Amino acid sequence: MRFQKTAKNSCGSIRVAWLMPSLERGYYWQPLHREFTRLFPNTVIFTGNWPGYLRGYEASFTVQQLEGFKFVVLRRTETGANIGFTRAPTSILPALRRFRPSVIFTSSFTIWTLYALAYKFHRNCRVVGVWDGTSPGVAYLDSPWHLRLRRFLARFIDAVITNSQAGERYLRDILRIPESKIVRRPYQVPEPNALCSSKDGENAFKLNSRPVFLFVGSLITRKGWRYLLEAAAQLVQRGMNSFSVVLAGDGEQRQDLLRMVAALGLESIVHLMGQMRYEDLGALFLASDVFVLPTLEDVWAVAVLEAMAFGKPVLCSQYAGAKEMVEHGVNGYVFDPRSPGELAENMARFIQQPGLIAEFGQKSKEIIAPHTPACAAKVLESLVLRLLAPHERALEELPAGESLSGPSSAQVLERPARANPR
Repeated sequence: MRFQKTAKNSCGSIRVAWLMPSLERGYYWQPLHREFTRLFPNTVIFTGNWPGYLRGYEASFTVQQLEGFKFVVLRRTETGANIGFTRAPTSILPALRRFRPSVIFTSSFTIWTLYALAYKFHRNCRVVGVWDGTSPGVAYLDSPWHLRLRRFLARFIDAVITNSQAGERYLRDILRIPESKIVRRPYQVPEPNALCSSKDGENAFKLNSRPVFLFVGSLITRKGWRYLLEAAAQLVQRGMNSFSVVLAGDGEQRQDLLRMVAALGLESIVHLMGQMRYEDLGALFLASDVFVLPTLEDVWAVAVLEAMAFGKPVLCSQYAGAKEMVEHGVNGYVFDPRSPGELAENMARFIQQPGLIAEFGQKSKEIIAPHTPACAAKVLESLVLRLLAPHERALEELPAGESLSGPSSAQVLERPARANPR
């Protein structure tokens, strides 16, 4: 009991900063930040772009918006991904000096990371990199100077967390970060209640033609919506007309989508919902049958996990980091989006065998069950305590890929970590 009290008191005194360049579309972070703040009350989220709290999350964690954020686009990849850099506000360092954190979580290998490391050398805190995952657009495998810079920064980071196996391989094999410093565990995970927090989002749509295949994402090249429409057209050509495709999202290619729907004669099949609020998406998931992600490039794609949390089968592109959550033939199928025929065949399985929807959907629930914001926060708690524990060898004692779910915080920390005074 004495150790449990000590650990609890230590968490209450530890100051933790999160450096998040933009949370403009990062509503899915809010459940994790709330759970993390429950464990570490002295936590502040520093960001350059803050859209506001979700309903029910007001003041559940502290946010400080820093002026001067801007994303500068340098070029676009062939998949339509924007490549560039985030201009960091110069107020970051003064804000950190005032807050005096013991641990900083920072979006990995950005200018914000440089600020975090500069503060580390000034105050001797711990810095944890946050690497959501990897994809061709963010890996910079064709840019030696980018890789040299990242390897240099990685030398001074105390640990890195990542959602995916692909992210772990990049950190280990490309950036040469020791396995002992890498923690792989999905942390961008959904809270279904956050997606259903709207008062007026109960009835998303009512369609008679089922199953309903749902797409959620921006209408841009990278998201691969064209391949979904081509697959739907192939199904119609094969005589399958009893199904619907619902797209929730907006973007620069909205008019292109409408023209393509008309050209393929899919007006009775395809339904465009437009941009929806995050808190209304839960009703959309509940009203659909199968989730489809035909993306050409996504480092993670939390929408896959959101669909699974609502008990939906998933058709997931092989180019999404979250494909690792899909067990092929168990809770969905992984496919090549550039092969619309392959996607059409997978969609046909659910049209011809509707019993698979409930069967695969139940498997999705079982697979996602251990991955909640509360569980992810406990993993991060163990990481923080190990980094700060005075008589531990910290991450050196962890086996490669350890999820940190073993010892409790009371077992890890036997005496209080020393936090900076107010």
